[in-house]
Amino acid sequence: MDTIMRIKFGSHLYGTSTPASDIDYKSIFIPPAREIVLQDIREVITNQRPKQVGERNVAGDIDEEAFSLQKFLKLASEGQTVAMDLLFAPDWAHIIPPDPLWADIAANRSRLLTRKSASFVGYVKAQANKYGIRGSRVASSRAALSLLTRAMETSGAGAKLDLHAQEIHKLVASYDHMAILQDRTPNGQDIELWEVCDRKMPLTATIKNAHDIMQRLVGEYGKRALMAESNQGVDWKALSHAVRIGHQAVELLKTGQITFPLPDAKHVLDIKLGRLSYKDVADEIEGLLETVNAVAECSTLPEQPDYDWINSFVYEAYRTEVVKNG
Repeated sequence: MDTIMRIKFGSHLYGTSTPASDIDYKSIFIPPAREIVLQDIREVITNQRPKQVGERNVAGDIDEEAFSLQKFLKLASEGQTVAMDLLFAPDWAHIIPPDPLWADIAANRSRLLTRKSASFVGYVKAQANKYGIRGSRVASSRAALSLLTRAMETSGAGAKLDLHAQEIHKLVASYDHMAILQDRTPNGQDIELWEVCDRKMPLTATIKNAHDIMQRLVGEYGKRALMAESNQGVDWKALSHAVRIGHQAVELLKTGQITFPLPDAKHVLDIKLGRLSYKDVADEIEGLLETVNAVAECSTLPEQPDYDWINSFVYEAYRTEVVKNG
């Protein structure tokens, strides 16, 4: 197995490490010729200390994750955050001198980037939904729950949502974070879904099922409001990742680049260490989501990666490995 590149990753790459930080390495490799020929390639190889369920890394722990060339390029073409960090890692982050193949990949980064950057945008959206407590989300979820409570009283818990389709459509027109979506079932039937704060409920579902979903959502927002007041029970590391990735997404979509260490490393570290208020950070994540969506709309990055180049690059690299060891 030939290593193409190997870097120090995580907080040491971002500039947010502390004395308690573990050491994280990532690498990319060419699989052995035998695995290539037998089509039995290990796409991802991990090496870490065995831990108990739920146990976190401690200072001095070393985690390493290695990706095959084909797997890495696939992740990069999808805009996966780990691949983007590898793709833009500066020279000082490299643990060993990179193989000449890496220079070819770096020179063709633009072939891997797209304006969709699905994983970046999707991750920020997921975190905004997970941690956000903006009043508009709370209001929308409560309005939906109120409608469903009335619907249960008038139509019964087992009735279908589509009995109240007209009321639902009116509510959607009045609130943010709501939409009516179109979908198709596996058997080809077209259906409508009511989306509230990214919870999707088909109008063919029962009112009780939808009511339970909204009741849980309203309860979650209540818990977040309490966390915002007390700063207790907050996963600060997860929040710092959300802010970091949001800013990286904006930079990538605007410039086609990602800078390391992070230009806002101190701010991200302050979040990671719980030095800011939960509400301020949650609001920042919500704002980042809006910015990422806006920047993606006007980004000059292409719509699709260059799949022909990716396939040709992998083919030549793997063919060379097989011939060399034939």
